[in-house]
Amino acid sequence: MLKRALFFALVLAAGPAAAQLDAPPEEIYGRYAPGGDCSRQPRIEAGKGGVFIDTAAGRQGPLPVSVCYSCAGGAQYEGIQRWVYVKYGKDKWGGDNMPVILMFNAEEKRGLVSVEHDDTLKTPIGAPMTQVVRAKTFRQCGAAAPAPAAAKAAPAAVPPKPAAPAKTPADGFAAVLGGLLKPGDYPENSFYDWRHIEAAPHVTWAALPPEMLDKPMSNGEYFRRAGIASVAGQQVQVLAGGARGMVFNLYFRNQGKPIGTGPLLAAFKSAGYTATLARCLKVKGVAAPVWYRLSAHGKRTAFLWVAPARPPQQTWEGFQLSLDDTLKPLTPREATVYTDRCA
Repeated sequence: MLKRALFFALVLAAGPAAAQLDAPPEEIYGRYAPGGDCSRQPRIEAGKGGVFIDTAAGRQGPLPVSVCYSCAGGAQYEGIQRWVYVKYGKDKWGGDNMPVILMFNAEEKRGLVSVEHDDTLKTPIGAPMTQVVRAKTFRQCGAAAPAPAAAKAAPAAVPPKPAAPAKTPADGFAAVLGGLLKPGDYPENSFYDWRHIEAAPHVTWAALPPEMLDKPMSNGEYFRRAGIASVAGQQVQVLAGGARGMVFNLYFRNQGKPIGTGPLLAAFKSAGYTATLARCLKVKGVAAPVWYRLSAHGKRTAFLWVAPARPPQQTWEGFQLSLDDTLKPLTPREATVYTDRCA
């Protein structure tokens, strides 16, 4: 568990896995202030000389930055958001420490800047940058303000891809899991971006960007995106977890009638997927979680954790799809219960 946590920490600390530069693009050049009024402070300036902030303490910069062009939606992103990470030396893992993000053209609105601060590592950012963080939202000076809305609209959900209706919940859920496997041409130990999960049928996802968390999820993920899988009249809660630019794990919680391991395995076989036990219990016949190796032609292998319902103690049914190419090693305690030598 320690090795896995360290791995995720290193991935997160290294920042987004997208093309980056150290100079702001010309398209975001300009001066930005609260409400678009440059007579007010704090201000943000982006230009040929770099990125500067102007506060009561004076003008500071150019700031050491890293610019990401696709962090709002992954490698296939074609929107206008540009994320500028501000560097504050190195973190304890040796990567760039970038606790402040200036999101230019935020929410796909040209001239809008949103500021995010990740204080997980308790990095001192100084009083001037603290003023910028507290201001939170900036608009380009001289840019037209958006028309006022009667009420703030909720983020739009991303509808599921059209798919043939599932005959049974097991058939539908097998299709969901199959749609989330990595393509076979992906390199070993690589992960896909947040848009790729939209290829899974029967799932409605919350709008991008993924939600950034103050505390990590159980496997170390600091970003998540929620969804609902609707299969044959039954709904299953879905949660994708990962880093800023990539997805590592997908979690499912079925609080309705259990899909059942047997029907799910049969649905996999019918759909052309191969599911074999990868980590099982040493004592047979116990209703406890196990791992399956899930594969198919043209797909990279993934691992599916299945936790059957055990009423009355546990009325829900749980699943986790891990996109890692291998299972993490058993801990000494787990080795007393599980084995990777499954018949």
